[in-house]
Amino acid sequence: MVTEHVDTVSGAPASGIVWVYRFKDDGTATSFPCEQVEQILAIEGGWTWIHIGLADTRGRTWVTQHAPVSDIARELLTGPDEHMRLDILGGEVIGVLPDLQQEFARPTEDLVRLRFAMTDRMLITARRRPVHSLELTRRTLDAGRRFPTAISFLDAIVDQFADGISRVTEKIGDQLDEVENRLLRDEDVAGERTRLGRMRLQSARMHRQLAQLRQLFHRLEPRIAAENRQVARAIRTLAQKLDALDHDVAAQHERARLLLDEVAGLMSALTNRRLFQLSILTACLLAPTLVTGFFGMNTKSMPFQEVEGGTWYALSVAAIAGVVAYALLMRMRTE
Repeated sequence: MVTEHVDTVSGAPASGIVWVYRFKDDGTATSFPCEQVEQILAIEGGWTWIHIGLADTRGRTWVTQHAPVSDIARELLTGPDEHMRLDILGGEVIGVLPDLQQEFARPTEDLVRLRFAMTDRMLITARRRPVHSLELTRRTLDAGRRFPTAISFLDAIVDQFADGISRVTEKIGDQLDEVENRLLRDEDVAGERTRLGRMRLQSARMHRQLAQLRQLFHRLEPRIAAENRQVARAIRTLAQKLDALDHDVAAQHERARLLLDEVAGLMSALTNRRLFQLSILTACLLAPTLVTGFFGMNTKSMPFQEVEGGTWYALSVAAIAGVVAYALLMRMRTE
């Protein structure tokens, strides 16, 4: 589980903050206790990153009462809306972005939401559940990576998200390769339908998220280009990354659909073949059943009733009837 340096003893709203980092103009960062957030925000130059855990009521309280952002930004950071969003409010850029959920220091395949409000001197991020991309970006920050602007940090978060989706896509591709190899080797693939359906559902979910995110970036770029070329350039780069990634995810989704259709076709053909074999067996037994039914009648003058070995004669007639029925069926099949 991601370690959060939160003072659970203090009842101050600031103790609901997870991380506070102060960035100098050259991009180097220093971590500070969450209780010093007001003093850090008052420092001139550079910019500040504040990360909020919305599961903590004190964190939501700090956003609504002390965060130096607009009311709309506060509503977005603490609100329940899960729809993806990206807007410009004067000097603020606010949004709700998708991310992979972090669980036990590893990413899951579940998608969660990362909320943010960004200005030239500040970036506030908030989430209800741990997010993978943000944690990876923070680790690179602790390792010495520099982020001279808030937009460069946000770009790194989205880039980590794209890498995470790419890894999931590669995993789906490997699983599809296994299923395809089994199909080509003509092995039993009856149990692969559920597996393929799960992979198709997963790729469809990722495709929908990426498509919406691409549209947001493409729609935002021309609006911000006239005001801030640096931000517009970063958004254009992110949109290009997402375009390529979404193409790969869509290809895997289509591949899963085609393999699912092929497995369904093979299962249908197998079912038809088994039904045909059952029909042949039923037809072959029909004539012997008629013969045995005839000899089973309790009537006088029954053939072979007084003959020594009559039972074997009756059995021979039934067998001959089955062979004749089978021969007629094969002849009808070849015609």
